Amino acid sequence: MMRSSAPRSFAAAALVLVGVLLGAPAPAVADKADALFAKGKAQLAKKQYAEACTTFERVDALDPGIGAKLNVAKCYEEWGKLVRARKWYSDAQKMAADAGDKRASKIQERIDKIVPDIPKLTINVPKDADPRAAAVAIDGEPIAASAMGRDLPVEPGPHDITFNSKGQRKTKTIAIERGGAREVTLDIEVEDGGGEVSSKDGDGGKGKGKGKKGKDKGKSKGADAGASSPGQGRRIASFALMGAGALSMGVSGYLALGARSDYRSALDAHCMGAKDMCDDEGLKLTQDARSRANLGTVFALVGVAMVGGGVALYLTAPSSDPAERRSRDDEALYVAPVIGDGAGLVVIGGRY
Repeated sequence: MMRSSAPRSFAAAALVLVGVLLGAPAPAVADKADALFAKGKAQLAKKQYAEACTTFERVDALDPGIGAKLNVAKCYEEWGKLVRARKWYSDAQKMAADAGDKRASKIQERIDKIVPDIPKLTINVPKDADPRAAAVAIDGEPIAASAMGRDLPVEPGPHDITFNSKGQRKTKTIAIERGGAREVTLDIEVEDGGGEVSSKDGDGGKGKGKGKKGKDKGKSKGADAGASSPGQGRRIASFALMGAGALSMGVSGYLALGARSDYRSALDAHCMGAKDMCDDEGLKLTQDARSRANLGTVFALVGVAMVGGGVALYLTAPSSDPAERRSRDDEALYVAPVIGDGAGLVVIGGRY
């Protein structure tokens, strides 16, 4: 009896040890995920969207699930990052559909609701330009050459479009509102077959392909430039930029005040005065108010940047360099402010 009980005791102890080893990490991971979830909720309550969304993503990485993905999606949606929100909602919907979870249809309804609000941006390049050589990027993210001329989903707000032109990296900044659409053609300068740069600067590149026609063209531009005072075009542009910046900050104030008023009205009418007691209409109204407040913040930042840029443009205006004056003759700046129902937009563009 003693011989047979020892092996059984050893086997039982081994099974217990294996069970402990296999089960030990699970509570630790769950506890860490719960702690991160609580941290994310606290950050979201303070409208620290960047930190909150990152925290919720860490929760999903530790304990992937439909609920974890929905928390990330809702965070990005409240932040106004609709492209990212759709991605996380789609991941959650696929997981729910694969598991036969009844939440799949509700998640799809949420996706269908935000899709119309995702802005579309179309980028075109000149016919004689090579889109691959242009290396177009939006906010640092490379865009495939095959995507030129197509609608690209982007987040609401300002975006920096960078591209190569005549060996230099240029940046064009555009703003696009929620649910809007923009089409932009990039001013890309290319080289002709003879090696001369078809540019507005008139300087081809180390003596190659500079004929009489190019020289005459340069003289004509120089003559025209002499008719106006040096730096006048840049100074005019600086005043326009500063005025647009002031207008942008005015739009920001308009949006912020309206959003605050609507938010308080929604709380009183549909939420019994508490953020966590809202009915469906209250949730919609408060979310719309927060989105407009976020847009107002964007306009305030853009306005400050434009005023600063206008001041810098004015202070750096040339006064006597003929070559600089020739390059400024081809500059064009346009400012298009738009104010609608509870929203506003200031669009600046041109050649530079």
